[in-house]
This record gives sequence, C-alpha cells and structure tokens, in this order.
Amino acid sequence: MATIKQIAEKTGYSQSTVSIVLRNRAEERKIPEKTQRIILQAAKELNYQPSMAARRLRSGEQDESLQIALLWAQDFRASMMVRFLKGLRSGIEKMQLKIHLTVIPYSTGELEKEKLLRSRNGYHGAIICNASEEDMKFLHTARLPVPVVLYNRESEQYSTVCMDNAGIGQMAAEILKQGGSRRVQMFASAAKFPGAEKRDAAFEQRAKELGLEVMPVIFCESSREQGRSIIINLSKENLPDGIFCGSDAIALGVLRGLHEKNVACPQRVRVLAVGNGEPEAAAFSVPSLSVISLPMEEMAEECLKMLTDTLTGVQSGIRSRELPVRMILRESVTVG
Repeated sequence: MATIKQIAEKTGYSQSTVSIVLRNRAEERKIPEKTQRIILQAAKELNYQPSMAARRLRSGEQDESLQIALLWAQDFRASMMVRFLKGLRSGIEKMQLKIHLTVIPYSTGELEKEKLLRSRNGYHGAIICNASEEDMKFLHTARLPVPVVLYNRESEQYSTVCMDNAGIGQMAAEILKQGGSRRVQMFASAAKFPGAEKRDAAFEQRAKELGLEVMPVIFCESSREQGRSIIINLSKENLPDGIFCGSDAIALGVLRGLHEKNVACPQRVRVLAVGNGEPEAAAFSVPSLSVISLPMEEMAEECLKMLTDTLTGVQSGIRSRELPVRMILRESVTVG
C-alpha cells in the first residue's frame, strides 16, 4: 500500500498538502483544483488506501474489521438481493477476516449522488450491483478513493464479476428447439444493461440459426402481473409455442395467464426463464418452471473475495471473472 510520503515524492507537494487533500479538507484550506487533481491521480496510480485502523486508534476505537459497502439499486431487482446476501454471508464465513458489511440502497441512474463513494471515511471498499448506463458513465469518469468491484457489469477501469450473458440467450434458444418449439418469443424486462442486450441478441441470433421463427420482443416490467397481462391480452392464435422470459417473475405470471386461458403448458406453449429470483418460487409453481439459473450466490462470494484480496494485498490490479450458468429443466419445458 502506498503512503502519503510516497504520494508527496511522486507529485512534488509537501506531505501536509497531500494529507489535506486526501482528508477532503482541500476546499476549506483553499488548495487549487489543479493540485487536488494531481494528488488524487497519484493516489490512484499508487493504489493508496487510507488507514482507517489508524483513524480508529486515534479516536480510541478498536474495531479493526474491514468495512465494506454493498450498493444495490432500488428497482425491480431489490428482491434478488436476498440471494446475493446469502452468497456474501457464505463468503464471510469462509474467510479468516473480520468483515463488517453495510447495505446501501441507491436509486437507479443516481449513483453519483451517493456521497459515500467520494469519501475516504468509513469504508475500505465497495461492491456495486446493478449499475445502469448512467451509473456506469459516472463510475468511468469518477476518481473513487476506495477499491470497487462491479457485479455483472463490464469495465476496463474496475474489477468485475460477470456471468455468461450471451450463453444464456443461446442456451434458451437451444432448449426451446429441443422441446419442439417452432415459433418463439421473448418477454424481456424494459430495464436494459449491456449484459441483457447481449443475452437478447444471442437468443434471437441462435433461434434463427436453428430455423425457428422469432416473433418481436415484448418489453415489460419484471413482474408476475405483467407476465400474466401479456398472455391474457394475446389471442390464442397469436401465442408462440415457445416463450423465453427475462426473469422468473415474468414467467410465473405467464404460467398463470396460460392457466386462465386454458392453454396447456408445455403441450401447447413451452415456458423458460432467466432464474434470477428465489429458486423455491420456480420449483413449486404449477407446472414447475424451467430456468437458466444465475450463479448469484457464487458471484457474490467472488465479488467479496476479489475485493478483500485487493484490500489485504493478496492481489492487485484490475481483474475480471465470468461464471457459467446452468440449465434446470422442470415441467414447463420437456425435451427428448
């Protein structure tokens, strides 16, 4: 880890000036903005991390645990945080480290308003989940003072843990083909990010390669009611015989709508979903829902490990890892 002295040597400024800037006291001490930028850039290049333990000792506190913030977007994915937290808990139990985790909800597209990310006080590092396009633009222009790991986002500036998003779309098309579908359609969440766009494009491309007729995507909110509403408002003649849903919430609504319309699943319509919610909900629906299961718990563990490895000096630099997904076939799609 770099020291204030090393930053001072690199920039040519005094240690006291460097300390003032790194303690967020530059404005009140009238340090020029150019000087601030030079010092902050040097701190970033040298991977400077503030000594929170030293601050606590000076204030009489004795807590030496790693303080980690989990930032989670407040949108339709809020319910998915349960699975992510399970993974973090599992990771904490495996590590021989004292870790204090704080969950911080933020509004989608407004990540830049979170003062925590600009502060060196209180946290050693952060895991940021579900960043929107606007949030990613902020992250790629911001000079964050602590290490950050991004969940299921791609970046050359931050370490990331992703899933095989293109593989999800390809697998969905292949399973529906194997199940006997010839006319397929996506019901996708209107909330988009690059990974979802990769998934959607891969589904359409692979379905066409397999000789399937691909109907236009229907975009909707990721909810049971929206899935049900789409089916209820489609005539039986316009129903595809294979439906790929962007979330199991949408798919559970689809199953309900098919039941109300007396449309047999999987005999008439096969339903497959991205399994991002609680596994029990999909397993106990009638018929039970086939899903491409996302490794959210494993990804949470990997995010935590990647961050703590950086904080403890085990590894350094920007790293990325992609975890595989797996197919769980249940009653809503039968193959072979």
